[in-house]
Amino acid sequence: MTDDGLAFKDPAMGRKVTFAVLPIGKLETIFHQRKASDPHVKRVVDSIERVGFLTPVVAIERDDGHGWLVIDGQHRLLAARQLGLRRLPTMIVPRDLGRRMLALNVEKEPNIRERAGVALSVYREIAEAHPAVKENDAEVKESVHHAHYVTLGLAYAENGRLAGSLYEPMLKKCDTYLRRSIADCLPIRDWRASKIVEAHKLVRAVATALEEHGVTHDFVNAQIISAANPIKRTRKQHPFDETFDKFLEKLADLEQHPTKVFRGGG
Repeated sequence: MTDDGLAFKDPAMGRKVTFAVLPIGKLETIFHQRKASDPHVKRVVDSIERVGFLTPVVAIERDDGHGWLVIDGQHRLLAARQLGLRRLPTMIVPRDLGRRMLALNVEKEPNIRERAGVALSVYREIAEAHPAVKENDAEVKESVHHAHYVTLGLAYAENGRLAGSLYEPMLKKCDTYLRRSIADCLPIRDWRASKIVEAHKLVRAVATALEEHGVTHDFVNAQIISAANPIKRTRKQHPFDETFDKFLEKLADLEQHPTKVFRGGG
């Protein structure tokens, strides 16, 4: 036991972890945490009122040393504030674990937009703090999980109506980590994101053209993307530029000849 709490070693990795009961006013949610769910906060409030606050939040110390950032347990923190609690049991972990734990937070299963948003925020944080680190460095991979999440995060920032899950099967085969500094890679990912947004606009144009032929259903966008996907039948990795050049070319052709969608294997 120390003055700052109970220190012990994580039994799996042997890292130093500290348990402490901290003032709630010194705790805040890390800026790239997913948006909280109001219904979930209400359920947590009900749980605390019934059985108490039994599960600690997980936090890292702020860079300036003034307080802690909660990386797991934002719903518990918000519920505690609603209930007027003044102190919370907290597991304080090393700062370098913060990025990795955000990607693995399973309190609420994130959708692809949320995963992409978190990945982009973490990616930008690493780029600002360590611009020379290679994008394919182990720390970057463990923090963002998949390179295409960063590209999709940028695409969502440009067009929030994007259906990222429809493009993910193709991106997995052509949008991998680059062997360049993360500072150099960010403009490349911006450019790739613009190609996804361009593709999205063409997909919507093809869908509009199909409506004029009386074709409307919930999966029409998926059918269009499948028909235009130039690498759907292969498993190997492909260059992004070549793949999307062909993809955009096929989409442009489908806009002019929408009934070809039905011959595209979608």
